Amino acid sequence: MSDVLLLVPEIVLVAAALGLLLVARRLERARAAATLVVLTAGAAMAAGFAWPSPEAGFGGILAGDGYARFFDVLFLATLATSTLLSIRHVDSDRVRPGEFYALLLLAATGMLLAASAMDLIVLYLSLELMTLCSYVLVGITREKKASIEGAVKYFLLGSFASAILLYGIALTYGITGATGFTSIASGATENTGNPLLLSGVVLVVLGLAFKIAAVPFHAWAPDAYQGASAPVAAFLASGSKAAGLAALVRVCMVGFAPEHGLWSNVLIALAAMSILLGSLVALSQTNMKRLLAYSSISHAGYALLGLIAGTPDGASATMMYSFVYAFMTLGAFGIVIALDRRGENLSDYHGLARTNPGAAALMFLFLLSLTGIPPTAGFAAKFAVILSVVGQGHVGLAVLAVLCSVISAFFYLRIAVYMYMTDPEGEAPGRFPSTVSAALLVAALVTIIGGVLPDTLAAWTVPP
Repeated sequence: MSDVLLLVPEIVLVAAALGLLLVARRLERARAAATLVVLTAGAAMAAGFAWPSPEAGFGGILAGDGYARFFDVLFLATLATSTLLSIRHVDSDRVRPGEFYALLLLAATGMLLAASAMDLIVLYLSLELMTLCSYVLVGITREKKASIEGAVKYFLLGSFASAILLYGIALTYGITGATGFTSIASGATENTGNPLLLSGVVLVVLGLAFKIAAVPFHAWAPDAYQGASAPVAAFLASGSKAAGLAALVRVCMVGFAPEHGLWSNVLIALAAMSILLGSLVALSQTNMKRLLAYSSISHAGYALLGLIAGTPDGASATMMYSFVYAFMTLGAFGIVIALDRRGENLSDYHGLARTNPGAAALMFLFLLSLTGIPPTAGFAAKFAVILSVVGQGHVGLAVLAVLCSVISAFFYLRIAVYMYMTDPEGEAPGRFPSTVSAALLVAALVTIIGGVLPDTLAAWTVPP
């Protein structure tokens, strides 16, 4: 029973998903199903802290430590926020709410398991559960060609990434004779420098890089984000990226710790390419979802900076960045969702400060945070990860990160210029749904509190 306590949040989510599937044909409107999902997320979060759980269970393949609990809170909060943002879109796109929200619940279950996994096989199955549900969510609006195109590209590239990850797991197991992270670390110490082991480490890291859309495994993100409905894109940008980072941190810090020199060099290359390409390509984007997709690619690079050091402080910085990024990107997507069809192109933001000053102010806050301007949470998180690489002597990488932050200020603050310094075009946006307003309020509070009181958030980060 002590082992089962580790899985109570996951059991709650799966039970709710199965319940929705059983009554899916009777659900015509999204509000009832969305209410169930939000309550389920709250119940799962409460269950995770209701009683003490063991540090590890099921023979050591799942962890119940502070690291897993930190990401559990993040994933469940992301699930609830994305659900609140999705209600109007589910109804307007004529998507079956039972199926849609069941997929969201199952994808979140995969995220929770990925953060707790202490075994490569369990990690692979967890990530595949999350990714398979994500494929369907991207293409669930079947009458839209862009949605189908994005889902197919996501699926094809995801299949190759899964093959790379599996091959890396096979090589790692072949040399170390284990799939558990602690046993892999012991085997890696005894086989330091083995070419097959080094190949396995690189392939596993590259396979996980796909989950966070790091360059050169980023090609799926812009098309998937643009083709998917805005709430699904928000869920992918915040939840799936955080799940990939959670898995990557634990795999590198625990399983592949003896090979720090190798995987840190791989991460340096991934981070540098992601920051540079994401920032430069975003300059030419006119579609808001594609702009946020390339923004997410660059932010994946920033998040990797903390992990490069291989220290607990660096891992904490990456954890904090994952948390902060999830909410500021949910907030930015939330404004896109609130404006409905009028918020998907940059030209739609002309004069927004006059027609809806509240929405413009919130968008400006999220843009400041994405840029990394104080006193927002984005600044505190970006400062922490850059400081971690400077402490390890990677000054050139830190300079690149700062320069690309300056570049990103152009395409983020260009939206602010449109909102405050141009005349309105087209119809004024209508009143925001109460559920969207609630989600935006949560995202704004995290963005402000994380910037004003960064130590409060950093105190929750417990490295693996």
